[in-house]
Amino acid sequence: MWAALAVWVLDVAFFSTAGTNLSQVGAGDLSPLGLIGFAALGAAALIWRRRAPLLVFGIVWLHAMVGTTLIAGYQPVLPVLVMVYTMGAYRPVTHAWVIGPAVLPFAVEAVNEAWKSTSDRRVLVFLGLLGFFTLLTAGIWALGNRVAASRRRLEESQRLRRVEAELAVAHERARISRELHDIVAHTVTVMVLQAAGAQRILTKDPERAEQALGQVAELGRAAMNELRRMVSLHDDSSDAAPAQPPGLDDLPELLDRVRGGGIEVNFAEEGRRRRLDPSVGLAAYRAVQEALTNTAKHAGPGTSADVRLVWTDDLLVEVTDAGAEAIPATSTDLYGGNGLIGLRERVGVVGGRFDSGPRDGGGFRLAVSLPVAA
Repeated sequence: MWAALAVWVLDVAFFSTAGTNLSQVGAGDLSPLGLIGFAALGAAALIWRRRAPLLVFGIVWLHAMVGTTLIAGYQPVLPVLVMVYTMGAYRPVTHAWVIGPAVLPFAVEAVNEAWKSTSDRRVLVFLGLLGFFTLLTAGIWALGNRVAASRRRLEESQRLRRVEAELAVAHERARISRELHDIVAHTVTVMVLQAAGAQRILTKDPERAEQALGQVAELGRAAMNELRRMVSLHDDSSDAAPAQPPGLDDLPELLDRVRGGGIEVNFAEEGRRRRLDPSVGLAAYRAVQEALTNTAKHAGPGTSADVRLVWTDDLLVEVTDAGAEAIPATSTDLYGGNGLIGLRERVGVVGGRFDSGPRDGGGFRLAVSLPVAA
């Protein structure tokens, strides 16, 4: 609305400074007040220029043609130019044909100016004015089209940023889900096996059952501590220093928990231990955790597992177990079996290689090769 008011004021002011005095206007029995009202008609249509640009362009063009041909000295330049810009900024390129009709009011004015000149210069004046108005109209349309292209690029950039933000949130949720799986699946598996063992020997050997239940309580506390540590990594509101993710230094505690579940775990490390990036150390820890969780799930108490770390140019983490003749009934439905899929993705993210599968002599083998920090 303010733009339409500004165009109306400037249009009347331009008419007044173009060599015509409003107090002397009487063309077509139109009073000065009527002329001001007539100018307001074209400017008022601009209020709807973005809602219906093509219709408003037609109204403004008709207004300009009537004013140019019937009112001497009246040049409705601004409303037409505003609509040419609007058509370039809010309509597709296929509507560039508006430049042709938009030039017609200016062509009428060019004819009037040429007629006032001497006979030998009329053609030159007409062609010069027509060329100028044509270039002016085309330039304003091109400016509007360029603004539209910039607006589309900005909208596309904003859309891409929204998509990237949504993808980042999805990836972060997937990563947190994998962390929760790694933490909960391992601990709950061992807890269920311990509780099942305590239930079987509760009446026969209460002391051993009490020890097993104590292990269950200790595992529960350890799982809660690890969950709190993981949550602290993502809690921006916490003033405390974020806890470090688990790595190779945490393996002894992990192995002791598994041994407490009745699985014999042998550990061996070959070569000189070297520095690992935190993400790589976490991947190594999760590899051992996932392998031993599967051992507890599918083989159960009484079986054995070997954990081996081999340091060369890379770090080889290998976990093998002896397997079992039957899957323990207490662990067939402990969790959904997506751990190896998540572990493969985790290893791939840090640039490692993943391999797993049954062994020829029975049991299962999981091996990952992880890059060592330079």
